[in-house]
Amino acid sequence: MKPLKLLTLLALTTAFSGCQAIGPDYAPPSVDTDKAWAASEESLFNAASPESIETWWDTLNDPILNDLIERAFAANLDLATAVQNVRQAAAIRGVNAGERFPDFDATGSYSREQQGQNGFPALDDPAEFDFFALGLEFGWELDVWGRVSRLVESADADLAAAVEDLYDVQVLLATEVASEYVGLRTAQARLDVAMQNIEIQLKSLELTQTRFDAGAAPQLDVAQAETNLANTEAELPSLKADVRDALLRLAVLLGENPTSLIEELASSSSIPEPPAEIAIGIPADVLRRRPDIRSAERTLAAEVARIGVELGDLYPRFSLGGSFEFNSTDADSWFNADSFNFGFGPSFSWNIFDGGRERGDVRAQEAAADIALLSYRSAVLNAIEDVESATYQHARQLERTDAFDRASAAAQQSADLSRQLYLEGRSDFQNVLDSERELFTAQDNLIVSRSEVTTTYITIQRSLGGGWSSASSVQEAAYGAAE
Repeated sequence: MKPLKLLTLLALTTAFSGCQAIGPDYAPPSVDTDKAWAASEESLFNAASPESIETWWDTLNDPILNDLIERAFAANLDLATAVQNVRQAAAIRGVNAGERFPDFDATGSYSREQQGQNGFPALDDPAEFDFFALGLEFGWELDVWGRVSRLVESADADLAAAVEDLYDVQVLLATEVASEYVGLRTAQARLDVAMQNIEIQLKSLELTQTRFDAGAAPQLDVAQAETNLANTEAELPSLKADVRDALLRLAVLLGENPTSLIEELASSSSIPEPPAEIAIGIPADVLRRRPDIRSAERTLAAEVARIGVELGDLYPRFSLGGSFEFNSTDADSWFNADSFNFGFGPSFSWNIFDGGRERGDVRAQEAAADIALLSYRSAVLNAIEDVESATYQHARQLERTDAFDRASAAAQQSADLSRQLYLEGRSDFQNVLDSERELFTAQDNLIVSRSEVTTTYITIQRSLGGGWSSASSVQEAAYGAAE
């Protein structure tokens, strides 16, 4: 091909490839949100941006919890799976991006050939000969309509969505580890309270037995004391099972053998307490922060881009291809100039009738984009609901805990007074039994309520999208997988 013709063809190729991509251009959907959370009206919450949102568990001031979360980030299997999903999406993006470039294939062959006498043309004296071939073939689809550009655009969005999904797994993992840890400390605290009440009830049983032996109390008092003690002891097995279940679950979250934490966390510790005041920002912060919303938005972008991919199949595809070869029947002259041949030029293909299949694919993809838009809007509404619900529940749980705190103090006083009155003979033993049962119940309720306060605080942090940072080791792994 003459140089001028070759340059002209390459210029046309560049011009065609720079055309506007077919299909709709993506624009992020606008979302109207309130300027403030309803919870901001309560003094407990403020609209300041939560500075510790990336590592919100630090605000619970529990070094053991901090260590468990870091270990989970390093070895949790669901998180490792999410990293591999990013790696897969990055590889697919690379495959799609490769369609922008020509394909080159090296070819080569050797054969020993002979044409028969009855072949065409007929030979009176057919001879055997060697045939040597070595060449280069290439093909390049010209992205005239921007189909490939849309394909890469959708792959970019899919990759970004995979990264956001990784972030979301990290958010949920931190929440689950913290919740299980609080559940462990709650079960241990309830077990300790049960044991303390068993000690109190044992003393009451000894007291009634002594008074019965002295003829100062009926045998009924002894039987009632034994009943009360047995009922409390019956709570121990289920509480011990709760402790074991929490230990097993925590270990699995850390990617370890289920029994690996039994000795490490066997000793009781206090339930972590959240700060007295919580910064929750404004609703717009959640839209920017929550990975599930960001993932839904990127998924929408991918689906919109794929409309252009499907539309591209309705138009002709233009390609540039060719081959360059050295062919010879003699190895000594294989690479001579006379052995060189080539072919080079454009081509096109166009499906002009397929029974409406391609147009059906376009309509299906448009519907997929509409579904993704609805999913995005649903994710936004659910996120706002999460924050509003979590903040309200936290505030009400604090009120409930305050009431249980007062009830526990009153029950302790009641138990002390009823026992003293019984010893003085001014009250029967039934009052002692009732006050001891009420004391155990009040103390147990207080522990559970304090646990719920911390749990609702954890839920608030999850609903705000806390627990991930682009500077963390998990994100470094994600970016490394994407490269």
